[in-house]
Amino acid sequence: MSEISLQGWRGPFLFWLRVLILSLVCSPVVVGQELPPLPSPSASPLIGQFDGVTPTPATISAEAGAVLPAPVAIDSVDHNFIACPTPCYWIVSSRCSVQNIHESGRWGLDVYQRTPDGCLSQSNVSTLASQLVPGMPVCIFSHGSFVQWESQCKEAGQAYSAFHSACPNMPVQMIFFTWPSDGPYTYLLPVDASIRGVRAEFNGFHLSYLMSQIPETCPVCLIGHSHGTRVVLSALHLAGGGDIQGHVFTGSIGNRRVRAVLAAAATDHFWLNPGNRYGCALNRVECLLNLQNRRDFPLAFYSFSHPFAGASLARRGFTNRDINRIGGYNASKIRECDVTAELGPDHLWPQYFGNREIVSAMLPYIYFQ
Repeated sequence: MSEISLQGWRGPFLFWLRVLILSLVCSPVVVGQELPPLPSPSASPLIGQFDGVTPTPATISAEAGAVLPAPVAIDSVDHNFIACPTPCYWIVSSRCSVQNIHESGRWGLDVYQRTPDGCLSQSNVSTLASQLVPGMPVCIFSHGSFVQWESQCKEAGQAYSAFHSACPNMPVQMIFFTWPSDGPYTYLLPVDASIRGVRAEFNGFHLSYLMSQIPETCPVCLIGHSHGTRVVLSALHLAGGGDIQGHVFTGSIGNRRVRAVLAAAATDHFWLNPGNRYGCALNRVECLLNLQNRRDFPLAFYSFSHPFAGASLARRGFTNRDINRIGGYNASKIRECDVTAELGPDHLWPQYFGNREIVSAMLPYIYFQ
């Protein structure tokens, strides 16, 4: 009996012992992009209110997304980096919005427009939607965990410049989606990462709402980095007829073209398989690019993020078993690009958009070429 008891507690004890050791030697900065903080955007009840579209329990049936056209052939793109003197993009924030389905708080999004004169002016979702050019591609980027407001504002300008400079004559409208991915911290890294992973997933509802307000004629490319890939996949899963945390999105993103790019994907590699966490995500995209880095150092510890975690999609990629289980048309939508040689152990988002070859791989998805 004593041996059975010993075997029963040995596994959990060793798991949490490793968690403690890892937390002592790591900090959120290891897998983040922290800078000195600025105050978060002020919560204004007049900015970006939901127009009655709220999550509904998943017991209510949801229709799958409309059938999209077959993937368009992607050609390589030559580019040269040049200065981008007049950036104009939007930052859409859920940092002051409800972050739990059971939380009584404010639904809605804060919107800020970065104008060519360098100012960041407050706006709203309706104004943003009216300013978008119908038919022109829209690119929405979602950052990962441990990213502060100031860090996102700085990197938004840098990423916009990198993508615009790579194809200066190609039009695209860029939106940077930011969610509350920073403190407070427990300083137990696996616990902090797990909390933010769940929060990122919930923000799929906010991203779905944002997409539903974009003119339907605008094709949309979703880019996620690290835990931001969960925001992206959650929104796609909802759009494809799935539920997140027991609820479905009752709005609609319309019959638009959608593409997705996953960078440093902090998800289990099998979560896009049918019946798994984001098993409906591929229903709603015409193609998906996974940037695989087999040496991503922070994601080497991904197995600590939750019990029975599999290898991360960023390091493992889609396995043959995953592709076989996805099968058919959805499997044909998947493309993988190995960026291990370009990045090595690096993980941070600036290291992705700062690399010419990686940007070149993303361009056909962003510009719908």
